[in-house]
Amino acid sequence: MNQSKLIVSLSLLFSPAVVFGQEEGKPVQLPPVVVQAEPEAPERTYSEDRARKELNRTPGGVALIGSQPIRQSRGTALHDVIDFVPGVMVRPRFGNVSDESQISIRGSGLRNNFHLRGLTLLIDGFPLNNADGFGDFESLELLAAKRIELYKGANALRFGVNTLGGAINLVTRVGEDTGLFEMRSSGGSFGFMKHQVATGQAYGPFDLYVGLTHTEQDGYREHSQLLRRRAYTSFGYRLSGGTRLRLDLNYVRSDQDLPGALTRAEFKRNPKQRNPDAIQADEARNLDYYRAAASMWMPLSDTQVLEWYTYTSFQYLDHPLSFAVIQDDTYNWGTELRYTFAAPLLGRANRLTVGFQYAGTRQIEQFFRNIRGNHGAQIRDQTNKATNFAGYVNEEFNLTDTLALIAGGQLLYAGRSVSDHFLQDGDSSGSASFFNFSPKVGFVWTVAPPMQVYGNVSRAYEVPLLLELTAPGQLGKSIRQLRAQRAWQFEIGTRGAWENRLRWDIALYDIELWNELQNVNIQPFPNAPFTIPRFRNIERSRHTGVEVGTDILLAQDLSSRLGGPGRADTLWLRTAYTWSRFVFVDDKQFGDNDLPGAPEHFIRGEVRYEHPLGLWFAPNVEIVPTGYFVTSENTVRTNPYTLVNVHLGYTVRPWNLEFFFEARNLADKQYISAVIVDSATGRFIQPGDGRAFYAGIHYRWR
Repeated sequence: MNQSKLIVSLSLLFSPAVVFGQEEGKPVQLPPVVVQAEPEAPERTYSEDRARKELNRTPGGVALIGSQPIRQSRGTALHDVIDFVPGVMVRPRFGNVSDESQISIRGSGLRNNFHLRGLTLLIDGFPLNNADGFGDFESLELLAAKRIELYKGANALRFGVNTLGGAINLVTRVGEDTGLFEMRSSGGSFGFMKHQVATGQAYGPFDLYVGLTHTEQDGYREHSQLLRRRAYTSFGYRLSGGTRLRLDLNYVRSDQDLPGALTRAEFKRNPKQRNPDAIQADEARNLDYYRAAASMWMPLSDTQVLEWYTYTSFQYLDHPLSFAVIQDDTYNWGTELRYTFAAPLLGRANRLTVGFQYAGTRQIEQFFRNIRGNHGAQIRDQTNKATNFAGYVNEEFNLTDTLALIAGGQLLYAGRSVSDHFLQDGDSSGSASFFNFSPKVGFVWTVAPPMQVYGNVSRAYEVPLLLELTAPGQLGKSIRQLRAQRAWQFEIGTRGAWENRLRWDIALYDIELWNELQNVNIQPFPNAPFTIPRFRNIERSRHTGVEVGTDILLAQDLSSRLGGPGRADTLWLRTAYTWSRFVFVDDKQFGDNDLPGAPEHFIRGEVRYEHPLGLWFAPNVEIVPTGYFVTSENTVRTNPYTLVNVHLGYTVRPWNLEFFFEARNLADKQYISAVIVDSATGRFIQPGDGRAFYAGIHYRWR
């Protein structure tokens, strides 16, 4: 809850000038007014209202998704809850239930034909990406989250993040956020089922949260079965001096069959089929993931806080693909020390944040020939290492009561190395290092609460991933072939609300890039039935966009107007529109062509009716009005599409019982959900699901 207080001296009440009147002509002497700032507290304990206010201190595009959208969705993957954030594209690769997605923010990771790059995923401020920036989605459990914070582009300096796409931070539940017993169960088309049980309580200074989930699906497409189990636990303790300690332990077991990509002809003939050329490979991604994270939040005074974070994780991966079976043992570790000083400077509000980060990854990577999904002869054996040292500073100073200036920067050293233990095809050992300083300046002007205008100029610096430096298709096998991607972001925007009738978030940006990383999938030999990745730097490119999100109150008190009982029901129109233009700039090979992989226009619209008795109904549409290119030559493009969906639900408040229902793709539209860019075999299509229905129930007991 917002606990800001206005403390007014009680002497006013006892002043003779007030009680008995004052002498005529003499000015009224008002007592001093003291404004007490909201007390510092760990961010995981913030209410949604306070978290949103903190987020809006950022001089750039941000978004917060609260607990209600998560509860009222299937809660299986990021696209279930963040599709209505303009500027963000999350397209499932292997069905609507699959976590694996093509994800891009402001054109980040357009080279991303598999897994995640170009943005940072975090849980409670702890990075889930490897130290080199590579990541995946299997370890995220949305039902354990109470909100999601999203920082677009170069606006994630708050976490020391410096990737082009920014950051997505899941803030997970603690004991105070959960009932003594919670149960959630959902199911639907294509054999989908997801179940969760959770418990949470606070006992004096100690709190506990435990959540267990089970997810499975048969899948819309052949060979897209999924079985996933997750365990999330959090233990917190509050010391007498105000210091907070917390330990999080997580485990994930994931087994997923991969249907692969299709050609256009195969897609038209049967979008449900798997890649016919990969049937013998039995492609899949199976893993075990373990994670432990500890944090300490220590108030040094009323205006100073010291935070310490440390984490470690281990992932075992068995990953049959057409060109090889990949077996990885990946160890991650890291720590961060952050100091915050929030005290007036020159009589003005001021907040200084200074942080130091260290992160490391050690990956034992082995490739084997794929014999019907099993391990054949070994063809690669190497140890990959990544190390990051980063320091960052962020200063927020209120120049006036309504204008805040923000300045900061990050100093980064990144080391990458490979030790080749398989020397039959030459020695690929090597190392590379990267050093950079990325500054940022911006402003937030509060025109009239809660209306803001903001802007920033920020630099982003993205080091190539280990898998990009050592990709099977790289020529010469030199780890120094690729340069770091550099970018300057220029952004201006506005966000706010007008009474209870309109909410908006509008941003315009231009990102100038040097050495943008591009993935070109090549055939390793003539007429090969599969491709292998090869990466290169684009000398110059540009990302430009407009992001518009609005919520408009169309009507209220509808039931009373229609002769029903007077109730404060509402009808809202919700829209999210993204215009994007991502292009080469005077490229020697592709000129000023469009960069492949993302639509120019992406539109989401929803009409939502809410009744205070607990009923809500929300039909919505997703529109890609024009196809977009999937090759850098701009010779092949996708087809436009429109999807019609319906969500509805009912909450029985006295029983803490919620029901929800979803109907997706009601017209059973055949459409392309995600793409493989620049595929030498023409396999660029990953089909979206056909018509589907889902329903669920959530119960909470204290």
